[in-house]
Amino acid sequence: MIKYFLIGSIGGLLSGILGIGGGVVFVPLLTYLTKTDFKTNTGVSSLAVVFVATGSSITYIFNDFSSGTNLVFEILIIIIGGIIGGYFGSKLTAKINTQLLKKLFSILLIASAYRIIFSTTVTATYEDNIILYFCIGFVSGVGSGLLGIGGGIIRIPMLIFFGGFEQIIAQGISLLTTIPTALTAAATKIRKENNLLKIGLIVGIFGVLGSVIGGSLAFSIIPRDTLSISFGIFLTLVSVNMFISNK
Repeated sequence: MIKYFLIGSIGGLLSGILGIGGGVVFVPLLTYLTKTDFKTNTGVSSLAVVFVATGSSITYIFNDFSSGTNLVFEILIIIIGGIIGGYFGSKLTAKINTQLLKKLFSILLIASAYRIIFSTTVTATYEDNIILYFCIGFVSGVGSGLLGIGGGIIRIPMLIFFGGFEQIIAQGISLLTTIPTALTAAATKIRKENNLLKIGLIVGIFGVLGSVIGGSLAFSIIPRDTLSISFGIFLTLVSVNMFISNK
């Protein structure tokens, strides 16, 4: 139980601070601390992400992350794409070479990390384009379904570079759209696995408190520039781990 508390708390805290669902933390920690195989942990992670992303989203909404801007349209389109992508990603898990997929994702993440850390401007070429938001949702949804990662590490860079959003707004959008995407992936993966369902619930519930604390820190203490750099560094660490890991 202590292991699940640590996993949930750490994943929840980072979820609130960086706007990620927590899956990129949950999956490796579950794999290393519980000795369960990677693919099984993606299902557990997906369910835990639902709880953690919900806690973080509430915190971001209370802090008016969008500064009064109406983002309902963008969020709905990303959710639709995410649900479809999450479903296909979950179905493809058993048919795709996980190691190859992880290495491809790691290369994309390291490139995104570089842009986030060293770029001072954002690109908004396709702002308000319905196809763009659907693609953002779909691509991150596939990643969520295949790797149990909630999609934030893919969605946030895409929202920044192509949607032209500031870091904190991209994080808020990502958290809100993570919830249905991760729920779809979890329902597909572990709906018949009672033991995995129980573990996912435990990790998720423990993660809620951490997510609320992390979200509060992102708005009250951590400067925006520091937030962007921290997210870039986090992506770098995740990508390196994903590339060299054999689990």
